[in-house]
Amino acid sequence: MPFSFMNETVWIKPEDQLPCHMTRTTDQVAQVVRDTLHLNRHVQEEINGPRYCPSIESKILRFSQKTHQVWLEPEGLDSEVIYPQGMSCTMPEEHQLVMMRAIPGLENCRIVRPGYGVEYDFMDPRQLKPSLETRLVANLYFAGQINGTTGYEEAAAQGIMAGINAACQVQAKPPLVVSRTEGYIGVLIDDLTTHGTNEPYRMFTSRAEFRLSLRPDNADIRLTSKGYTVGCVSEERYQRMESMRQKLKENLELLADVKKPTNKWRTSLGLPATTDTNLMSAQSLLCNPLVSLSTLAQAWPSEFGHFLQADPHLLDRLDIEIKYSTDIASQLEEIAAVKREEQMTLPDDLDYFSLNISNDAKSKLAEARPASIAAASRIPGITPAAVAHLLYHVKATQRQGKQPSASFTTSVAKDTDKS
Repeated sequence: MPFSFMNETVWIKPEDQLPCHMTRTTDQVAQVVRDTLHLNRHVQEEINGPRYCPSIESKILRFSQKTHQVWLEPEGLDSEVIYPQGMSCTMPEEHQLVMMRAIPGLENCRIVRPGYGVEYDFMDPRQLKPSLETRLVANLYFAGQINGTTGYEEAAAQGIMAGINAACQVQAKPPLVVSRTEGYIGVLIDDLTTHGTNEPYRMFTSRAEFRLSLRPDNADIRLTSKGYTVGCVSEERYQRMESMRQKLKENLELLADVKKPTNKWRTSLGLPATTDTNLMSAQSLLCNPLVSLSTLAQAWPSEFGHFLQADPHLLDRLDIEIKYSTDIASQLEEIAAVKREEQMTLPDDLDYFSLNISNDAKSKLAEARPASIAAASRIPGITPAAVAHLLYHVKATQRQGKQPSASFTTSVAKDTDKS
């Protein structure tokens, strides 16, 4: 599947792509790390290092009893160089070679470029406007690690926004701002400029309240018009998006408008009959994972026969929109519930480590011990999923009339970011 909506195919055939291989660290690797700690300035002096892309030294020290995956990734189709994903390190080069050769499959490897560490200062991103223009100096825009982020994608996201807004400023246009509801770029920039960060920031899906709506398949509908307005999207791209938007709208309306008795739908599709005589829309029917647009078209060609000749990409997008619709509605209810209960006070003795959330979130909540749900949501790095789980946990405990229990679980989506 191509990354761009402007492409129909990817440039390389699947059979020509190169495989990656997985190996693991060993006890010998861990021993090399421990033996060279006195030579590792970043490990000895690190205060707020990267939590989410740690060096192999940090992983060995934090998880001393575990081995760690190493992915061997080819650098190119015509290159003999392999990148060992997961082995970032800063020990002296001669020790790096000993460590790498202690990994199964790499016993005879050579190091082309040794690993290295970078120490950098950053500015408090709360001094930035949502356009990434600095509040103190007009026409000066910041993007990337200077704002406290880590990772290539985070830097690229800020870079394109800062560049677009610098151009908008020169052309006396309003700035381009992506909201939290419209894209992960909006979540990232809002997190930084509102909450700041006390460690290198990484973007995770669980940081977004509306993550079920922020999908790759609908990025064109969400963002193309905004880009077109400021002049960074071509006419061709905009028209392609408009055509897709119209097709989606027309077909979703058709599927919502066509209604039949539930049992009539089911018997026509070969599903077990029921006694339900209520009307059901075709859109609701398609929420059933056993029902697809093609089977619907074959059973009811008079209304839906055009789907048999439709663009497969359009069919995929319709199916995704419909299948996600009920979960998106539930997520919106969850967000509304958190907003209604923001002032709910949290027990002083709440055991945050008993919650079914990430270890990272547990540690941050236990350290901050927020007084309310609102205060918990403002802690940098605490995701909406973690806040929602915390809310339901406390409410359920109050209903039961007892202290929080480690055995309590809810149906709230689990925060899956792991430290």
